[in-house]
Amino acid sequence: MSGFFKKTIQISLILIAFFSIAYRAEAQEAVSDSLSSINLSITPNSPRAGDSVTLTLSSDLLDLDSSKIVWYIDDVARKDTSNKSIIIKAKTNGQKTTIRVVVETSDGITKETSGEISPGGVDLIIEPMAYTLPFYKGKPQFLALGTVKIIAAPDITVSGTKILSKNLNFKWIKDDYVLGSNSGKGRDSIIVNSTIPVRDINITVEILDDGGNVLATNSKLIIKNTPKILFYEDNSLYGVLYNRAITGSYYLGTKEELKIVAKPFSFSFLKDTASEANYVWGVNGNSVSPNEKINELILKQTTTGAKGTASISLDLNNTDKINQYASEAFDVSFGQ
Repeated sequence: MSGFFKKTIQISLILIAFFSIAYRAEAQEAVSDSLSSINLSITPNSPRAGDSVTLTLSSDLLDLDSSKIVWYIDDVARKDTSNKSIIIKAKTNGQKTTIRVVVETSDGITKETSGEISPGGVDLIIEPMAYTLPFYKGKPQFLALGTVKIIAAPDITVSGTKILSKNLNFKWIKDDYVLGSNSGKGRDSIIVNSTIPVRDINITVEILDDGGNVLATNSKLIIKNTPKILFYEDNSLYGVLYNRAITGSYYLGTKEELKIVAKPFSFSFLKDTASEANYVWGVNGNSVSPNEKINELILKQTTTGAKGTASISLDLNNTDKINQYASEAFDVSFGQ
């Protein structure tokens, strides 16, 4: 073989080797670029202060099982390397946690991704709108066909500054339906009415920044309750004895008179003598009319030396909302 042909073959082999190496490098670079979409998921994505947060790494193209994975939390490397998922604790409100994950494949390709956790919180204050007793320190219950006010109290701090409600966006959700007309900037409260069919209501609020990022979320299940009637003695000297309800039975003895006051508990009307409050009193099964106010009944002993028991009953319903109804009874013993 002549020297010319030998040189030609050598040059050809060199060119083939060069293009082969260049192709492999280009292919490896293409693969490397395709692996840039490493996914870091944070669950929950809007944790409250002190919550456990699960960090999970995934990729459709990268074999994470054969790769070296190093987690950096606030630039400090975790000892538990090569784990695709770890659990950390969210800091207090307003204190950010930075996350960086470095992945090194068995082929020597290095990729990384990052994220951050900014915990925030929001409390939901539930205020059913219904009648309660004087001096009652609690709150009424939510009723069938009732109305409830829900107030969101966010606790969100950014860069050491607490964000006021008027600068936050509120997204209200009732039973998986977004309440668009009640949502928006500064809309930190809503009023919700129970509907038919009567059932419990699930309310969720999401707090978002102007970019649409969820900063905090919370949910409450508002349970439907049944209204009640409570009876009290209206004493001529001390007034209504709210410290002791009449239940089961009352011993009148030889006293000539007993004035009974009925108080609705958690009916939707806001006054016990409201026009929609329908009181139906009964004595020993017979319907009787109140002596003065519709929620008061006066019992008098007209026969000296009589002895016995009288059954007092009351049916109370809301004429505007047929699902709000209660019936209670007790016995009055008189005579020696």
